[in-house]
Amino acid sequence: MRTTPVDAWLRLPQPFLSREAHAAGLSSTAIAGGVRRGELVVLSRHLYAARSCWSRLSATEAHTALARAAQLSVAGSVVSHTSAALLHGLPRPWGPTGAVCLTARDSTRTAAHDDWRRVLDGALPGDHVTVVEGVPVTTVDRTVVDCLRTLRLRDGLAIADAALGAGATVVRALERVRRQQRGWPGVRTADLGISLADGRRESWLESASVGTAVALGWPVPLSQVGIHRLDGAFVGRVDLLWADLGVVGEADGRSKYLGQFDEAWDAERAAALMVRERDRERELESVGLAVARWGSSALRAGGGGLEVALRAASHRARADRVRCLWRDEAQGVLREWRELPPAPRIPRHLLPVNRHPGRQRPVW
Repeated sequence: MRTTPVDAWLRLPQPFLSREAHAAGLSSTAIAGGVRRGELVVLSRHLYAARSCWSRLSATEAHTALARAAQLSVAGSVVSHTSAALLHGLPRPWGPTGAVCLTARDSTRTAAHDDWRRVLDGALPGDHVTVVEGVPVTTVDRTVVDCLRTLRLRDGLAIADAALGAGATVVRALERVRRQQRGWPGVRTADLGISLADGRRESWLESASVGTAVALGWPVPLSQVGIHRLDGAFVGRVDLLWADLGVVGEADGRSKYLGQFDEAWDAERAAALMVRERDRERELESVGLAVARWGSSALRAGGGGLEVALRAASHRARADRVRCLWRDEAQGVLREWRELPPAPRIPRHLLPVNRHPGRQRPVW
């Protein structure tokens, strides 16, 4: 029996549908032989990948590769929601990527619990669809709003902030898509997310921390504020600032520090970095601010760790004793502390219902 060369599988898209293999002249018998010899991985019914390629992909790369095959396998569908966000290069929500999300007009398709695709029924105006690397996908505007509607606030906000920061969309465009989704599930959370979105936030953790803090009942912080001494000397640019409380928030994810060592680990540089961070925190505290630090683990279980960090800092803070100047990085003008803008207000109709006194009910 003639054995199919390994190169034949590598010439196919990865992963590939059995019908794509047939179109390339490879029979079902050849596919079965490739699986038997360990050259192919069976990902699902009629879905395969060359083992040597598939094993090298990260979770995000594997999901975006699956998105191409998923869209091809469901006639009239478009990659959407989280899957579209990944194709657009936007942040991946925390946790497993899950099934590939597709949207199809007037779909009545039902998915088995182990299906690698999730098909949703939804309107798809022509201006809501674009093409990324040859794959039909919802536009960035539509993708962001879909994610805000269907994901946890922390993850949807991270996707919205990243899209705004990259210049891939603007708030007005998100609001326009949202108006077209009147009555759809999750639009209230989408409205809240749009009102909170800020392209100045620089990481998933910063954005997710804001979403989690607001869901826990904390005010909306200012983002990326430069703090200076009264003589104008620069102290530091802070991730988040709760000015009314006198609290600085520093979202310290691992990537914030590992990015300093892209080439190789250097103990001297690491020590210098830690000393620099310690001195910076002391300077912030010396002008009257209290610093709260947390990592991504603080957002687990509804944000209990973040709540602890913010409460501890707020107990130390004395907002009326803060003595410093500040600068909005986008404008670059030094201002007195009393000239800080008030915390952004969440429209009353978006506030969670049945709130505890002084606290908002978590939005999950």
